[in-house]
This record gives sequence, structure tokens and C-alpha cells, in this order.
Amino acid sequence: MQQSADAFTTAPPASPLGAIQPDLYVKKNGPIFIGGIAGKSSSSGLGRLHFRLSYDFDKSDFIVHLIEAHDLAPSDQGGFTDPYVRVSLIPEVDSRKRQTSIHRSNQNPFFDQMFKFPVSHEELHFKTLVLQVFDYDRFSRNDIIGEVTMNLSDIDIANSIEVWGEVARTKKPKEDIQEVLISLSYLPSAERITVVLLKARNLFLSEAKESLDPFVKVYLQVNGKRVKKKKTASKKGSCNPVWNEALTFSLSSSNLPNAAIEVLIFDQANDLIGTNPLIGSCVIGPKETGPERDHWIDMIHSPRKAVACWHTVR
Repeated sequence: MQQSADAFTTAPPASPLGAIQPDLYVKKNGPIFIGGIAGKSSSSGLGRLHFRLSYDFDKSDFIVHLIEAHDLAPSDQGGFTDPYVRVSLIPEVDSRKRQTSIHRSNQNPFFDQMFKFPVSHEELHFKTLVLQVFDYDRFSRNDIIGEVTMNLSDIDIANSIEVWGEVARTKKPKEDIQEVLISLSYLPSAERITVVLLKARNLFLSEAKESLDPFVKVYLQVNGKRVKKKKTASKKGSCNPVWNEALTFSLSSSNLPNAAIEVLIFDQANDLIGTNPLIGSCVIGPKETGPERDHWIDMIHSPRKAVACWHTVR
């Protein structure tokens, strides 16, 4: 998004990262700047976030419109920048996780996504808005680049407010990601593979539901084609479900090099949602990479023994 020329005609003085200039809030035109100088490039070297804040008094919703980011840096691990942003209020108002889509190899992503928080206007003054920028990692835990924090006690959200926030470095640990714990075992004499869905953690809520009722579909693949399917029961109201269900499939030893297990986690549909939304999935097999391949190889090398591993679901 192009910045209008008049938005930067008056530059507020520089301030420490995360600090807010209260006198800026009385201005009717132009955005608020957190931790930087108007019109200047990112002083922290981590980038800037552009967003708009408003409040819906009819629905008692605090609304964050995340517009874009500029000059985002890769994580400390280096490599490509595949950024996304998690938006939250501290203290939390619910268990829902709100985050943008992932933008591949883009240091200047245009998000244009809205996030709503059910909170009264009075309670909002005791909250802190936190926007955490992550660098998505296909094979490991996603790395945090930095964050923008904004104390909402100092501002009035009665009218829409535009904000540019400098991304500040944070010492917080890497984010919690969606993961499922799966045990695999292969019995050569019976030519049977057993998949045990043990549990999952940090499953993301959709914007359409207040709670999560997850269940799992498991497909046996041979030569890239789904040949058999089984599923677990659903667990009501849990982002960290425990299933402990064993699903068995017949699989000849000759097909082991060409087989795979596809795991898909769904949210049980309700009256408002006609279909079961997909929460995330993973494929475990010899032709995959990373932990998905290693888990399969460990199973083959340990016949008749259950081998468990955490897998990221996306």
C-alpha cells in the first residue's frame, strides 16, 4: 500500500521502541507512530506494521485491521522470510488464536485482514495489544522476528485510529504451533501397520466458532493414492485433545517403500457450518522430508515396536 504524502508532513520526535507519544492521540489527521519517525525507514532493522484500530459499540467488538508490513527482516535463523502476524490482547479475552495467512518470500506483505475481540469498551483500557511477527518454517518451529505492543489505556478507540508500529526485538520463546502426537508400529508377520492418534496441542480456533471439537481422518496411501480411510471420534471443546485411538491398516511389506500415512485434523461441524473445516494435516512416509520421513524410517527399523513422534500440522 502506498503511503500518502500528507500522512508524513509532520514528523513526531523519535521515541524508544514500544513507547507511545500521548500528545499524538489528539491529532485528527495522520497516523500514530510507535517507536519510529514518520516517513523514515525501519530504525530497528526488523520492519514496521501498518494497522488501524476501531471499536464497534453495537457488538462490543474491538477491531484490529492489519493492513501491511514494510521491510520485515528474516528471523535470527536466517533463510527466507515467510512472514505472518499473530494478533492478541493481554490479558486474553478468549482462547481463540488470531493470525494472518503466510506470505511466502515477501518482506513487504499486504495482509488486509480484520480481527475482532469481544471486549467491553471499559475493559479495553486495561488491555495491551500485541502483534507478533513470525517467520514460518516448514520443518521446525516458527521463529519470532519481533513484535509491536501498544498499551490501550492511553488511547481512545471511539474513533478509528491509524498506527504505524516499529517491530521491536523480543526475548519471548518461539511460538506454539499446531502439533499432533502419533505412534506408528509395523507387524511384519501380519503385514499390518497400526497408527495411534495419541493427542494434539495448540489447535487453532476458527473465527466462526467459540470452541473446537476436533477429530482425525487417517488415510493409507500407496503410490500417492488414498486406498483406505479410518477416523477417530471427536473431542468436544478442546484445543488440546487426547484421543488415544488405534487405527490399523493391512499393508504388505513390498508396499512399505511406496506407502504413507496421511493425517487430517477436522473440526466437527455445527449448525452454522455445513462442512467440517480442516484444521491442519501432515503426511508421514519414506518420500517425505524431515521428521515425517524420519518417523517412517524409525518404524521400519523397529518392527513390532511402537514409535511415537510429534508432527506439525498445517
